[in-house]
Parts: sequence; structure tokens; C-alpha cells
Amino acid sequence: MIDNDGREPATSPKGSTASVQVLAAVLLTVCAVAGVWGTRVFGGSSAPTAKPAPCNTPRADDSPEYPALCAALNRPDLPALLGMPDDHVSIAQSGGGQITFADGTKEFDASAQIQIGAVCVRISHDPHSSVEDLSFFPGLFAERTSVLGRPAATYSAGTVALLAGGAKPGTRPGGLAHHLVVAQDPHAGGDGTYEIAVWRQDDVAPDADVLLRIAEQVLPTVPGWGTAS
Repeated sequence: MIDNDGREPATSPKGSTASVQVLAAVLLTVCAVAGVWGTRVFGGSSAPTAKPAPCNTPRADDSPEYPALCAALNRPDLPALLGMPDDHVSIAQSGGGQITFADGTKEFDASAQIQIGAVCVRISHDPHSSVEDLSFFPGLFAERTSVLGRPAATYSAGTVALLAGGAKPGTRPGGLAHHLVVAQDPHAGGDGTYEIAVWRQDDVAPDADVLLRIAEQVLPTVPGWGTAS
């Protein structure tokens, strides 16, 4: 299986199921792009604008879920939920395109990403994964919890920043991306998860409660939240 960046993610020791394969691709994609600015993922300028940016128009390779996910995340109080009430959204767009598997089949990366100052927030939906699938990735050190009465888990992952422009474009280590994965099914063991991820492009540590604040306000507004996959 190949992810958006053309790399093959590691499989689980038990032999990856389809849900774990999809989760691996999405995790690698998020970790690879979480520190990227000025590229396709964060198209456009991050300079301040006169008013909050609306969600970008969907492209042909965007997931059909992208408009609804972006609309749910790009809410007027998102800056306040992030602890940045004086800032506003500068970029709101799809978080990725299609994932191509080794057999040639394709699956959409259903996600949306929003930039507010030095902070990016991503929401994604995976109908195939479960919170339990995170156990296949021991390096994530996922911690189990619950959100809105549903099974959930948190983990952090390092990012890579692409240095665009200049004489020697390259990469450097980015900051930590903080993730919260919440089961779509209110009953443990059901497939389908929503994930909220937050990362910063400066040296300021994110508010420890920011993921929970965003999840509690955003997830109930996402179509399909009230039904199991």
C-alpha cells in the first residue's frame, strides 16, 4: 500500500487488516505533512487577511466528505476553542486526496485542515478503523480515554517541516502533532473513527485541553456522528 507521499507504511505484526492499512496510510500522511507550509497541503498565503477564510471549493480528487468536514471545523468560535480569540482562519481546505493501495484500488482521505496563525487543525473520518486499531502501532503510545461517551484515544507524533524557497530547500524536524481519535460507534468495538489533530509551527506548547474542547463542539455537528458505520 502506498500513501499520498508515495511511501509504503509498515504493516502490523498480525498481518494488516484493511482498516489498519487505511489507518497506517492516514497516520503517515498526517505525520509527513503536519509541518508543511506553502505547499499543496497549505495552498495559498498564511499572511493575515481582513476576514476569516471560507472553506476552499472542493477539487476533483477531494473526498465527497470534505465539504461537510470543513464546514463543521471552520466554525466562528474555533479560534477561541484554540485559545486564540484574537486570530482568525487564514486557510481552510481539504487535508489530502486519494490513497492508492498496492492492488491499484483507491480510497479518499476524508479530511479538512484549517490554519489559524501558527496553528493547524485537522479533522478526518475513517469508516474502516477503530480505536482498538491504534494498538497495532506501539510507537504511538496511545492513551485510552472517552469523549462524549464514546471510546477514544490520544497520541502525539513528530512532524517534518519542508523548507520551501531559498537556495537549498529541504526538511527539518517539526513540532509535535497532538491527536484525538474518537469512535463513531458509541459501543466499543465498532468500526469508524473521527480524528482531531492539532499542531503548531512555533515553540509554544499546545493547550492540553484543546483537543477535547474542539471535539466536544465539532464532532456532534458532523453528518454521520449520530450513527454507527
